[in-house]
Amino acid sequence: MARKICSIGFLWLLLTLCGCCVVTRPPSAAAFMNSNEKNLSGDVIGFAYYSGDLVQEVIHDKNLPGYNDERDSDEWPADFTYTHFFNYKNFSASLGLQTIVPFFQLGFVSKYIGVMGWVGGLAGIAVMEQLPLDQDWKIGLVEHIAQNGRESRLKESDCGGGFGPTGACLGDPDPIFYTEVGIGAYLSYKSFAIEFRYGRDISENRNRFTFYMNWMFSISKKEKQEEWIWR
Repeated sequence: MARKICSIGFLWLLLTLCGCCVVTRPPSAAAFMNSNEKNLSGDVIGFAYYSGDLVQEVIHDKNLPGYNDERDSDEWPADFTYTHFFNYKNFSASLGLQTIVPFFQLGFVSKYIGVMGWVGGLAGIAVMEQLPLDQDWKIGLVEHIAQNGRESRLKESDCGGGFGPTGACLGDPDPIFYTEVGIGAYLSYKSFAIEFRYGRDISENRNRFTFYMNWMFSISKKEKQEEWIWR
């Protein structure tokens, strides 16, 4: 129990230090569905790689209507994720970090179907359909709609001096939001899962692809007589 309290306290400290950021994508559906056992809690670490029509070094002309400055806009090509899940019967909640972006998940999870919503930098919802192949192997499908975000920063020439490799200014970046709808599939073996997802950016007509890998560890399950069994 003390170990769990320390884990949660450390996560809340990270959330406080990170503050607000809009760079966010949908979290892993496979990780959420792996928390489907009743009265279970656990930690998940994951990695996501993004490809497709990512925005890289876009510069807006000062003379165009609506733009007063030149800007750089770069989408992150990857994320590392840490999530702590809490599960009670068929309801699951989690606190997590997607690289430096804090997020919160809540939803319904069962052996065959799940629904999750999340808020963080932005928000979204996903529906999962799962088929257990045996005790260890599971396959699943996921459909999502989300409002994602990316950063836009002033060019060095407009800042009076640059900071960092991209010449970004000190201070928070301006957010650029877009709406995405998508589908995906995943395969999980025990507490390890891989997932592939396609997303269509309907705001800017872009196609994005995501590959996830994640592993749930430090799993604990509350049994009879308030005993905690680690496995």
